[in-house]
Amino acid sequence: MIASKPVRLVSLAVVALVVTLGVRGVVNGFAFDGDLLDSRPAPGASGGVERTSAVVAYVLDGDTVQVTTRDGREPRVRFLGISAPEIPHTGKPGECYGQSATRHLEQLLPAGAHVMLVSDPTQDDVDDYGRWLRYVQASGHDVGAAQIRSGAAAARDSSSPVSRHATYADLEREARDRAAGMWSACH
Repeated sequence: MIASKPVRLVSLAVVALVVTLGVRGVVNGFAFDGDLLDSRPAPGASGGVERTSAVVAYVLDGDTVQVTTRDGREPRVRFLGISAPEIPHTGKPGECYGQSATRHLEQLLPAGAHVMLVSDPTQDDVDDYGRWLRYVQASGHDVGAAQIRSGAAAARDSSSPVSRHATYADLEREARDRAAGMWSACH
């Protein structure tokens, strides 16, 4: 059955409107009810990389920050693939260079800094303490890599290495060779 000319025109107008709104929404970063730039972490998700924009509230230590996401969530974020020396905790002494590693991260990520949290599909989304496990980027730069490069952290070795492990291990070797940060202060 062939529709009348007015019905076809209305149908075309509706299709044009839907396409226009859809394209405009994608260009502006929104898709119906969700923000494309602020995706929710899906525990145990496999597959794609998730990116979440956030603002740094404060630095906890050399590899952990507290952030606020655009939708108001306030997760603690443990950097993927790096391990910084520990600072003193209740009943536990700090490790050599722990305070310096924390200060270095505070310089890289002062309160109010805008960051992008990036998941690794090879890793869990949260750790046993409920912290989000993410790479942290600021101004397009990998902050974890900067911590390793400066000698404020080491590449974290685990039974399930992160996707960036080879790069991080190379950066650690270079930092050790230069005796940067903890590699001169503690060894």
